[in-house]
Amino acid sequence: MEEPRFQVVDTRRWFLSWFLPPAGLFVVGLVALLLAGHVLGPLAPVTVVRAMLASKRDFFEDEQVKRLLTRHGYQVRITPVGSFELGETADLDSYQFVFPSGQAAADRVYERRRGKHAVGYRPFFTPLVLGTFRDYAEALVTAKVARAQPSGDRPPLYYSVEMDKLMALVAANRRWQDYNPNLSANRLLVQSPDPCRSYSGAAYVGLVAYARYAQPAATEAEAVEQARGIKPMLDAEGQHSEDMAPSYFVPEGRSFATVATIYEHQYLAYQNRRLDHGLGLDSDRVLLYPSAQHQTAPDLISFSPEGDAVGALLMSDPDLRRRAVELGFHVYSAHTAQFDFAGYLAQRRIPEPATSTAGTETWLPKNAQFRRMIDEIGDCRW
Repeated sequence: MEEPRFQVVDTRRWFLSWFLPPAGLFVVGLVALLLAGHVLGPLAPVTVVRAMLASKRDFFEDEQVKRLLTRHGYQVRITPVGSFELGETADLDSYQFVFPSGQAAADRVYERRRGKHAVGYRPFFTPLVLGTFRDYAEALVTAKVARAQPSGDRPPLYYSVEMDKLMALVAANRRWQDYNPNLSANRLLVQSPDPCRSYSGAAYVGLVAYARYAQPAATEAEAVEQARGIKPMLDAEGQHSEDMAPSYFVPEGRSFATVATIYEHQYLAYQNRRLDHGLGLDSDRVLLYPSAQHQTAPDLISFSPEGDAVGALLMSDPDLRRRAVELGFHVYSAHTAQFDFAGYLAQRRIPEPATSTAGTETWLPKNAQFRRMIDEIGDCRW
């Protein structure tokens, strides 16, 4: 009978055979991440920047934007607030930058920061629009207040609407069933955010006033007169919220926000998210573009060197500017294809809207008159 043999195992060889393959993969991955600039992010110093933001905070809440800012060493800590509330905040100076959604709110910030550091950056813009649903838009076509924008062989996603004619229907207490018996028996109304808090709500007041009077109020007395003339149409909406987009984009949007005042970028970002998830375009939700359009061009107003750095990045960093276009914004100085708004929509097969088909613009009153008008409409507590 053969004697048992003892076999000596070289533990070093066994360990290396187990360790080297995953270690090699780790090294290759580490090198790739280092070259891409991702690995050192958590180890690199990050400056926290306090900011007070209105509706455009959705840009800073985007995960890709957060990662891009972290790569540059900045993290934005957001305090959400309505644009007009922002301008009246008692501790305004404790923030490093603010981002109201429109010029009237920005003017108030500049006024309060007179003599202090207040540098403005304007990285992108977006039109104010009315979001609705296709059958309601077609009802407005039947009522001869709206018309579909050219869309080739596909159902239109965009319509142009005459605000003066639309407001005439609202003032006359017309109902949706007057133009389509299959629609709601509710009054024909546009729902807008609280004008005392939200710039989109205030700008909608400006749209209605301009449609009715064809010129912005030149004095505070004229602002009060115009406000009283349009107040019944706005009071018919009932209680306001801060932002209509969340109500419009939920599955129950037809009930919550039949016609809602929103920003174009919110709609395009919604359609992009659907495409990213393989759902295709939502052809039921459509936009109404007032023939006298209002473009909102928000100012990022910096109070500090850190705020300056974030503002400069939004103006110059290619990846942040590209992401702004992907989130539905028009960026300024878009000289190259990578920032081409129309080109990006074509790439995603999203039709490009004609943002101002009549070539006209709604002009809002100057800050003092505009705020007086809003106060008369909303009985604001500023």
